[in-house]
Amino acid sequence: MSPAAGQAPRRPLTGVFPVPSGAPAPLRLNARNLIVAKRKRRKEPRPPGEPVSPTSAEVTAHIKHVAKTYPDLVKVRRAGASGEGRPIWAVTVSDTEVPDADKQHALFIAGRHGNEESGRMLALALLDWLVTTAGRKTLKHQKIVIMPDCNPDAAARDTHWTLAGVNVGTDMYDSNPVGESRALRSVVDALQPELLCDLHSRGGCGCSYDMVLFCATKSWTEDDGLFHEIARDMARAAEKAGIPNRVHPLSWWTDPAEGVWDQIYRKYKTIGMLTETSEHNEMAYPAKDRVRSGLAKLKALLAWGNRRHPQLYYPGYPVNPVGGMFTAGLVALGKTAARRRKSRVALWRYIRRFPKVDYDIPEKPREKTVRMEYTGPRIRTGVGVQTRTRGRLNVREVRLDGRKLKPSETSGYYTWHDECSTFLVACIGDLKRGNHTVEIAYK
Repeated sequence: MSPAAGQAPRRPLTGVFPVPSGAPAPLRLNARNLIVAKRKRRKEPRPPGEPVSPTSAEVTAHIKHVAKTYPDLVKVRRAGASGEGRPIWAVTVSDTEVPDADKQHALFIAGRHGNEESGRMLALALLDWLVTTAGRKTLKHQKIVIMPDCNPDAAARDTHWTLAGVNVGTDMYDSNPVGESRALRSVVDALQPELLCDLHSRGGCGCSYDMVLFCATKSWTEDDGLFHEIARDMARAAEKAGIPNRVHPLSWWTDPAEGVWDQIYRKYKTIGMLTETSEHNEMAYPAKDRVRSGLAKLKALLAWGNRRHPQLYYPGYPVNPVGGMFTAGLVALGKTAARRRKSRVALWRYIRRFPKVDYDIPEKPREKTVRMEYTGPRIRTGVGVQTRTRGRLNVREVRLDGRKLKPSETSGYYTWHDECSTFLVACIGDLKRGNHTVEIAYK
């Protein structure tokens, strides 16, 4: 059960909070590691010298403790297994009093590279924050899944890739992916998330800068600007917490075809973010500093899922614009987050089958005409045609292919204002191949 109103929640298990009673193992914080468990004999292979932390065993103990302490908020399931049979956990954090249909989905993954312990550390810190009073506000709007240790065999050896030499996730949609990638794929395909955040570390960099990177985006969308804006927010929050950050697209650094984030963006139109925390086994910022700064950027990211972008109608992560621009483009339809997710994925699948979505020019001051051509199969999950017109105006009439529309968020039109303009979405509940025209007249 949740704590009673006005009662402080029980604190979770982490090195940045006092350790609660009933912890699964004696824990302490040192300058290099967030969590260092009381050492016991293990059969797991270890690198020479002191092992890095949190280890896979510590991750397992940590998430099981939090799940036991907050059973109403936290559910743990085994999504798959590593090559050597170690569990790969998926931890779901959500307010069960709010229907899942009203929530967007956010997926945080860490430990894809086994020798990057700061990612695992930050994933556990995020879990700990989400069950606090402050974090629970987010759980009313989002279902969050955390996979804190995606490559436990490599973590056991303090090495980078799997024992088979695979970069976890890059083979997700191959015909025969490794077990670690299959586990990740199963979670991704079940969630079809609005947000994916991949937590990494800049190994060997010591006391340097951290990074926020975003996936390569398709042309003729608002995504590049939106993703950059989100990444900048994250970096500013991290810097206020004390560690310098850099921001740039992932395409500057790696081949987009191999990126986990790019694969999921191309498949589900998911916002793809990647964070890098500077670390080194012998020299790094104190763990509490890395956690404070890293957690600040994740809070800034999650805040995007709790508010409304002024040029979009629904609150949440700005993934509903699927093609074109805010001034004339295509958006997902649906009154709930679940329905918009279904609409978004279907529309994104056929986005290349829209050779034209644009308005007539020159524009008249209180009229707008948008013409759209669609060459793909029928889309029964709904398509919205969004427009923007200067001035805070009232609608006189909206017609779709000559048919007059009534106000409706699913089968007619809806409208809203920002500081200087009027937005309108004309709803096509069942889109068929052909040419379509939206005509708008304002008073």
